[in-house]
Amino acid sequence: MDNCPHCGAELKQGAKFCPHCGSDADTGWKEGAEFTDLETPDYDEIVENEFGTDEYGNKKKKANPIAIAAAVIVALAFIAAFILH
Repeated sequence: MDNCPHCGAELKQGAKFCPHCGSDADTGWKEGAEFTDLETPDYDEIVENEFGTDEYGNKKKKANPIAIAAAVIVALAFIAAFILH
């Protein structure tokens, strides 16, 4: 078995293109090309950042801006009450 010089996937002997990444002679596959172990992003992290879900597809709970604003107002009211008394 050979390895794809672009993505490192295993290739059948004499393959004309890589079934994993699609590279071939026309896209830069040439003799002497080497696969370098590129650091790829973590799939679960991408899903979490892009879609707001965990690795199981559950939506992450986000802080409610109205609740945060209400908490700040209550805290300021308590501070003002202590300062005035």
